[in-house]
Order: sequence, then C-alpha cells, then structure tokens
Amino acid sequence: MQPWRSHFAAKLRCCCRLKRKTVILLVTLLVVLFGGLIWLFVCPRDPLFHGKPESVWIKGIAYGMSLSEAENEAQIKQWVDFGPEGVRVLARAVEKADHPMQRRYRRIYGQLSAGLPGALMRLLPAPGPLITGGPPYKVILLLSRMGKEAKLATPAVARALKYEDDGVRQIAISFFTSPENEDALLTQMDKKEKRKLLPDFIQAVEDKSNSGLRNNAALALRYYPEQRQIVAPVLVKALQDPVPQVRLLAAEALNRVDPDAAEKAGAIIVVTEVLKDPNDQVAYRAAQMLPDFRRQPDLAVAALIESLQSTNTLVACSAIWSLQRFKNHADTIIPALKKAAQHEDTVGGWAKRALPPLESESNAKPVK
Repeated sequence: MQPWRSHFAAKLRCCCRLKRKTVILLVTLLVVLFGGLIWLFVCPRDPLFHGKPESVWIKGIAYGMSLSEAENEAQIKQWVDFGPEGVRVLARAVEKADHPMQRRYRRIYGQLSAGLPGALMRLLPAPGPLITGGPPYKVILLLSRMGKEAKLATPAVARALKYEDDGVRQIAISFFTSPENEDALLTQMDKKEKRKLLPDFIQAVEDKSNSGLRNNAALALRYYPEQRQIVAPVLVKALQDPVPQVRLLAAEALNRVDPDAAEKAGAIIVVTEVLKDPNDQVAYRAAQMLPDFRRQPDLAVAALIESLQSTNTLVACSAIWSLQRFKNHADTIIPALKKAAQHEDTVGGWAKRALPPLESESNAKPVK
C-alpha cells in the first residue's frame, strides 16, 4: 500500500474512533439527563400533615376486614373530620402509589434495557415496583366509604382505573358506584367527566382474566342510560359471561339502560336461570331482581313461584318478598303461597305473613 493511502486509512480509523466516543459520550449525557428528570418527577415528596409525614398517615390505614365495623367507622369519621385537606392527602396517596409517569417510565426502562449496554442502564434509576394492592387499595376503599366528602379525590381515583394491578382497578370502580344506589358518585358527576370513564369500564367488563373486574364494571354500566347505544351491545355480550354473578349484574344493567334491548336479548331468562344457581348468595339476588323486569311479569312470577320449592331458605324467602310486588298477579300467587304456608319452617312463616295483604287487595278488586 502506498504511504499516502496508509496515512489516510489511519486518519480515517482515528476519526471513526473519535466519532464513536463522541456518540457514546452524548448518549451517556442524555441518559444521565433523562435519569435526572425521571428522578425529579417520579421521586415522591412527603409533606407533613398534622405534624406527621403523609406517608406515616397512609401506612396507618388498616381499613377493611382487619378492623371491626366500629373501628372502620371511627377511621372514616377521623378522615371526614380532617375535611378537604384530608381528602387531598388520600388522593395524593393514590397518585403516588402508581403515578402515570411511573407506569410510562417502567415501560420505557424495559425498552431501553433491551438496546443499551448494562453500564449505561446502571446510570438510570430503577423503576419502582409494580403496586399490587396495599396502600392504594386500602385508601380507595376508605374513600369509597366517605360518601360525598370524598368527591375531591375523583380525578385521582379515575386515573387509578388504569392501574396495572387488577385489584386496585376493581376497588376504583367501586368508588364510583358506592353505595350502589341512586346516590352513587356516577349519578352526581359532570356529564363530560363521567363520559371519560366509560372506556375504562367497558375495558374492565370485557377483561377475560378477572371476574371481579367484570362484576364491578357491569354494575357501573347501569349508570349510563344516556350512552345506551354504546353500553347495550357490551352488556348483551356480557349476558354470556361464564360467571353467574356477572351475568346477573349485566342483565340488571341492561334492563336499566335499555329495556328494549334487555327484552330482545332475553335478559330475564338469564336472571331466572341464575335463580336456580346452587350458590344461594347469587340466587337470592336474582329473586330480588326479578320484580324490576316489569315488561315480562308472567315469566318473573312463574320463576319465583317455582323458587318457593327451593330447599334454600334464603332463596325461597326472597322469592316470597318479591312475589308481593306483583299485586296484579295475586290470583296466581295466592294459591302458591297457601301451599308454601303449610310448611312448619321459616319459609312457611313468611308465606303466612305475606298472604293477608295479598288476599285483602284481591278481595277489594271490583268484580268485572
């Protein structure tokens, strides 16, 4: 090789080495800068609240089955008495447990670790562990029992619907449906903010791995009659859920948001089938629910009368309670109750007490 070519090749190699070093240096600087920013935004602060760090207050929450009802009520009262500032402390605890920035960083960290050298990765702060239950679960459970006082925490709990842990997502849904009647938070929310939650509820009711999520989400969807065109098809599909409790709540929700779709999809048939479930804690709910299917009272009455023969006291007594709401079917119900009243047990006693009001109203009807 000629001397000038050898010299040129050496200079070229030197230039390439310099470029590689420059690139490595720039990447290192970017990684350090990126890590510093992540540390700044991800690392939580721990301000004082009533003389103690907020984290100490949160660790002290033992709300749930570990406490008696009296202890639970005392803890609720304590946080309600703290007022709006106390709710903000609880809301911050929910956010800090699994902030969206942390979720994104966990994902980015995983992507970077697949392509960057280990030496560079060690310059980045390790992402926090995946939160599973623990403080965020207990905090949201506490908030859900605080009633209207907890409304300030709505944005934080709404973000918790995207948590990576199913248990936290499940209890977050309950926050919006508690106390599972017309006083539920979903009935009080701004329509626009309420609409933003709907995709999370739909995603949860379609979750294939967690029946608890599907259960709570089906319950939440009953509060969306204004979105029946979106919600009804989802609930019709949920009528085929493998878990009876989920099928039951899907039928109830569908009957509330779109009675026409419920009748067409045979939601009442789903409920009457669950009424025969061997699990009395599910079957009795079906008995309680049937009077709400007002468009098909004949089917409901027939199923409830059949349940009077149930060997399960809870189911049979719930059927008696529901049959009393079908006053227009007294002529059919009275003979069935008389037969049940012949039994010397709890069901017989309930039937005996249910008969006089029905007979009185039936006798008072004008003869046509």
